[in-house]
Amino acid sequence: MHTLSLILHVLLVVIIVGPAMLLPWLGERALRERDGERVHQAGRRCMAFNALTLVAALFGVFATMTSERYAFADAWLIVASTLYVVAVVNGTALIPSTLARIGKELQDSHGVMDGESLERHRGRLLALSGLNLVFYAVIVVLMAWRPGA
Repeated sequence: MHTLSLILHVLLVVIIVGPAMLLPWLGERALRERDGERVHQAGRRCMAFNALTLVAALFGVFATMTSERYAFADAWLIVASTLYVVAVVNGTALIPSTLARIGKELQDSHGVMDGESLERHRGRLLALSGLNLVFYAVIVVLMAWRPGA
């Protein structure tokens, strides 16, 4: 049972976490093109894929529960789990709300936005997206490396 749950966990991580990491960058591209609707779409997709990572996490929890080798008290698993919670909150709440706010502003102004405002929004979006990318990358490294295990 452990092997099956581990396979499903890894498969879901590959399918879901990749898009969750990269979808905010589509919002940045739409922002540069001043397309409010595409910015909104990127935010909705970002929220959906980050929420779907919970399914992969549940299979990871089940894989850990059925494992004789790993435990929830392992340091690498505690760090990875903490980073995961931060990444999910960032990916389901902060990034989508930022994209929604930017998309609404673009739609209200019919795509006309001054350069300073555009760069301010872009900087905030890139910072949040970059953090999410780093969080998920560190989690993947910890899960593959499993230091001390």
